[in-house]
Amino acid sequence: MNSRKTGRQFWLSSVLAVVLAGCSASPQDDSAHATANKAVQSGACGETLIAKDGMKLAMVKQQMDQGQYYLALAALDELNEDGLSVRMMRANSYRKLGKWDEATRLYQEMVSTCLAGEAYHGLGLIASYQGQMNAAMNWMQKAAKAAPVQADVRNDLGFLLLVTGQDQKARDELMTALELNPTHPNAAKNLWFILLKNNQKQAAASLASRFKWGDAEQKEMMDAIAVFQPLKLDQS
Repeated sequence: MNSRKTGRQFWLSSVLAVVLAGCSASPQDDSAHATANKAVQSGACGETLIAKDGMKLAMVKQQMDQGQYYLALAALDELNEDGLSVRMMRANSYRKLGKWDEATRLYQEMVSTCLAGEAYHGLGLIASYQGQMNAAMNWMQKAAKAAPVQADVRNDLGFLLLVTGQDQKARDELMTALELNPTHPNAAKNLWFILLKNNQKQAAASLASRFKWGDAEQKEMMDAIAVFQPLKLDQS
């Protein structure tokens, strides 16, 4: 009796092993697969992404941070996802690669979404690269209204105001950018330029001390100020 029972158990175990071998995943793999495909609220504007796509997008962001924009685009092509997060990453990668037509098309598709601030910002940067200063100013002002607490946006608007000779407005934007992000290097350098240019020595010295800039950096900045000519906006 015991031998027949043991034999039956062995046969059932053998059948079960064959059935499982015909499946694409073990129970452990199936559990991992379910976790990877679990819907999570991790995309832009509250869009739902599955967990594995969220992880892939995090990797794409890392690639972009490292300047690997072609690799980032290839990774985005591999995703079966075309949500706002993907489109914004794609647009930013195109912009960084100088593919401005492709980037512009994507940014314009997103100006009516919760990513309007980033979209306006991208359009403003492209216009500035192309020397279209009026358009750049218009887009960047829209970006600042749509995304008022984005330090990069406030810095870039401040820079446009700086290069068009609007020092006081530029100073306000750059001060805002630095309060939003106290370690923002570009905002700090742009603000230092304005302070030195307007002979605000005490404020300039305080900022230089804060960021540990020495005589060499100040000489470089003063040389830039000596040859600076503000760009003119079209008043028509």
